[in-house]
Amino acid sequence: MNRGFLALALALSVFPIAALADDNTPPSPPTPAQRQAIFQTFEKYRQQEEQLHQQFRYQILSSLTPVHRRYVGTLIGELAVAPNPDFEATAKQLDRVISGSEQSRIMAAHQQFETQSKALHEQMKTELQSELPAGAQQRWGHREDQNRQQQTPRQYDAGTLLLRTLSPGHGMMGDDHGPMMMMHGGPPPQH
Repeated sequence: MNRGFLALALALSVFPIAALADDNTPPSPPTPAQRQAIFQTFEKYRQQEEQLHQQFRYQILSSLTPVHRRYVGTLIGELAVAPNPDFEATAKQLDRVISGSEQSRIMAAHQQFETQSKALHEQMKTELQSELPAGAQQRWGHREDQNRQQQTPRQYDAGTLLLRTLSPGHGMMGDDHGPMMMMHGGPPPQH
């Protein structure tokens, strides 16, 4: 779950260099106050994204019968100790076992999570653009638009969503709707 967010942190740490590399005008580096504001913004949105993910996880678990919850737990445990875990086969096995109404509730919860997460990302983007050094906001927005055009959202079945959401270390974050939860620890380094 946090791998995608780490990727965003790394991308933004080199943002002034990478995003503006094709421009002849050297970017103005962020001031210490701007760096701190950016860090605080990331931390705020990381926490909100974590809350969304926990809510999504709860909705997924609530959509299953007690018998199916135990079955999912057993399968995830088997995957954890398997010498060659096959997530795809396990997801298909789950799709065959869970009911149509459970699948519908899982898919609806995922759609709600995706919608809320994308809205949160847009809020973060708007807030971050106001905190970027002079001249960087417009260039970053242009890069974001290019990246968004290149992304195609993945379509998951209910079994895959169950595994991706409930399996430790195999989370949803950062796969389809951009990485967000990436900064853990202290504020960004001062340069």
